[in-house]
Amino acid sequence: MRGGGGDVGAKRNDSLMKMMKMSGKNGFTLIEILIAIFILTTVLTTIYAAYTGTFRIVKDTQYADGIYSMARTAMGRMTKDIGSVCGSNGSFRFVSVKSETKREEFMELSFLSSAHLNFYDERSSGIAAINYFIIEEDGEEGCILKRKDELYREKPEGAEEEVSRDGGYILCEELQSLVYTFYDEVGEEYDSWNSESDSKAQHGKGPTVVSIQMAFINPDDEDRPYRFMTKVFLPVAGE
Repeated sequence: MRGGGGDVGAKRNDSLMKMMKMSGKNGFTLIEILIAIFILTTVLTTIYAAYTGTFRIVKDTQYADGIYSMARTAMGRMTKDIGSVCGSNGSFRFVSVKSETKREEFMELSFLSSAHLNFYDERSSGIAAINYFIIEEDGEEGCILKRKDELYREKPEGAEEEVSRDGGYILCEELQSLVYTFYDEVGEEYDSWNSESDSKAQHGKGPTVVSIQMAFINPDDEDRPYRFMTKVFLPVAGE
């Protein structure tokens, strides 16, 4: 009986040993688990980097597209306005002044034009007093260019023209700089223009050509803004 019991015990021990060996063959060591975790982390990191990089590219592309569209619209409107410059009853006004902002890269422009826009009454027409001016927003790097358009009312002789900066419509945003360059009828270049000055070249006249240079904020590189330029030829120079 003892011999039989011993055989049974030995068989059980053999079975346990076989099970332990099988279990050891089917399991993973700590090193194998750590390697698997490392590989998984590397793969996930690569996927995340590609994922965020793609979204960054999409975001930058959308921003650039928005800037190009905004610049095209603004310059198109300005080309029509300035290209339609005119006088009224012998009075001609085309004046540029330094903007009342903290930056030196901006100027305001006011002039008379036949390109009057009225969003409330399509039948409204006449000579418009148009003013381009800059608005700075607190906490924002870029500035806003606004356009104000009012029907021109003849002022009494000797009365000064008052330009209001209230109201108006936004032409574009995210502006870093806006530079005008003016050319007279003989091609001489000016940084500013004032038809009400005593200058022989400017008094009572408008420029023959106006160059408009816009620079928009580039959030990825402030030293390389988005730049746009156009030139507007005026059909009349206030003669």
